[in-house]
Amino acid sequence: MQRIWYPFKLSVNPRWAWVSVWLLSLSLQGQEPPRMEWDQLPALPNAVGVAGPFVGMHQDALIVAGGANFQPPVWESGKVWHDQIHVLTRTEDGHQWQDGGNLHHPIAYGANVSLPEGLVCMGGNDADEVFDDVFLLRWDPDTASIETEALPSLPRPCAHGQAALIGRIIYLAGGQGGLTLETATDQLWALDLSQRGKDSDFQWKILPPIPGGARAFNLTLAQHNGYQDSLYVLSGRTQDPEGVRFLDDFWEYQPMSSTWRPRKAAPKCVMAGSGVPWGQSHLLVLGGADGQLFHQGDALKDDHPGFPKEAWAYHTITDTWTSAGPIPENQVTTSAVLWDDTIIIPSGEIRPRVRTPTIRRGKVLIQPASFGWLHYLILGGYLAAMVVIGIGFNRRHRHSEDFFRGGKRIPWWAAG
Repeated sequence: MQRIWYPFKLSVNPRWAWVSVWLLSLSLQGQEPPRMEWDQLPALPNAVGVAGPFVGMHQDALIVAGGANFQPPVWESGKVWHDQIHVLTRTEDGHQWQDGGNLHHPIAYGANVSLPEGLVCMGGNDADEVFDDVFLLRWDPDTASIETEALPSLPRPCAHGQAALIGRIIYLAGGQGGLTLETATDQLWALDLSQRGKDSDFQWKILPPIPGGARAFNLTLAQHNGYQDSLYVLSGRTQDPEGVRFLDDFWEYQPMSSTWRPRKAAPKCVMAGSGVPWGQSHLLVLGGADGQLFHQGDALKDDHPGFPKEAWAYHTITDTWTSAGPIPENQVTTSAVLWDDTIIIPSGEIRPRVRTPTIRRGKVLIQPASFGWLHYLILGGYLAAMVVIGIGFNRRHRHSEDFFRGGKRIPWWAAG
């Protein structure tokens, strides 16, 4: 058998193989975060605007139902709950609001999820009680009307929680069971829509609670983490014996194993904010209250500057946060939804007691690819690691059998 001679006498540790993986992971962190540009759709027919409405998409129409507000002058009036359903549809010239009728009663601050079948509305409250009702709103474009269908009630009343959809399962996390923050919970519930029609199985299931503890006004989003679709619960606020505590912690729930794991905390508290999944591995958080002026609202009144006007992007694979740039206005206690390739933020609260009828529309800008110094460094390091690994293997392969069969010495870390 012919002998193959190599002049190299270099010993290589298998750890070099992981250098390339590490360098490639750096390239993900070097990606540009999403950036957005904003305009507006026709304003909500309720000229004052509402906070806490049910928001969702069905049949290519935006549904905004219920909500609560303070009539001007806002510091001299009490909170009013609403039952009107507003539906924004496309027209040849743009968009137009239509009257969708009324909910069964005035309600606000529930959770919502959009399905192909309609908008699922969960829980909520009015001035006197918190509800456990769950129902589906369907928009019929032919009759220009809303149909309502009852779904299984929540295990307990819940307001100020948020929900997200993974596959055909709705997950509802956090929220409070009463009218005060002291009743906030760490609950996670799930409703499997594939069991619809099976009375015994089509019920809400109680899942492992949020490890970070009780909270309301949290964000709940779903996105892929590189391995599976996962649920993300972020921020909120809770009541301690010492007072209100503002949260920036971040948790990922993996449905396949029914387990939680902590993720990197948000740059700041974003309670009552809204967010959407974007692309294959990003979450966009579109504002939220940071709590800095929470206890000064009554003193500042109309001098309150509003909530921080900045969006954030989270990358689920690299577990990193980056700024997604400024936003024109921070509309909290509402839900963001996707409409085609745009993000819609309808109405909401822009400072204590003050609502806005504005329907904000954001478009994510595709950033031009840039190959900067970091990318050259990563590429150079990757190539250097490959050369070192190649030299190490060549030193050990001295016969044609080694060349064609690897000497039957393929290590575990290379073979997988």
